[in-house]
Amino acid sequence: MAKSGQRKGGFGAGGVRPDRSTKKDVLLYGSESIDSIPDPSLRKEVRSAISRYVSIFGSLPERQIKVADFTIALAPGPMQNTLALQFQGGKRSLNIRGIFLNKAVWKNNKETTQIVKGLMDDGILSKTPRPVRHAIVHELAHARWQEFNASRKARRARPEITKVFRQFKRERRQGWGSLARQDVGEFFAEAMAKHASGAPDRYTKKIMRIVEKHNL
Repeated sequence: MAKSGQRKGGFGAGGVRPDRSTKKDVLLYGSESIDSIPDPSLRKEVRSAISRYVSIFGSLPERQIKVADFTIALAPGPMQNTLALQFQGGKRSLNIRGIFLNKAVWKNNKETTQIVKGLMDDGILSKTPRPVRHAIVHELAHARWQEFNASRKARRARPEITKVFRQFKRERRQGWGSLARQDVGEFFAEAMAKHASGAPDRYTKKIMRIVEKHNL
């Protein structure tokens, strides 16, 4: 999640044989359990964010939520704001599926919080009082959006969510980052992150009503 959502970026790293994304531009080295996060307070924050997400949706969109070293095969060089990446999987043996946190970023609670707050202060992410939770829920909600887009529920819910997104873009409401205005998927992810992180407003409430209405 470059700047919390884009599918590019990452710190270079060496190590074991890499796994490759379906886009053939991102390599992950040495993916590990979130138990490998060295700071116990950050591990607790990550697990709390996952639990909060489950309390909203009832299930996780991906079975794999891990930590990995990132490198970009087609565009080498560090991108320090890359928080996470989501891979969709594929036919090749190296293709994987899951959500992966950037190991170089997710190691210290204070530093990780500062990185996410920096994205909020820069107007990229929406401002909320729980930065780590915001980043985790955003990525999980992103995965859920892509997952339910292929379902029957999506055919009913997407037009309603898109309508709210268009209203939101016209109003340019305060407290939201620029990422939410990028497209309807990013808006949905940011709305859920704001809701889960204690910063609800009329738009997050509208999205939650749609989520509940269609049992997404």
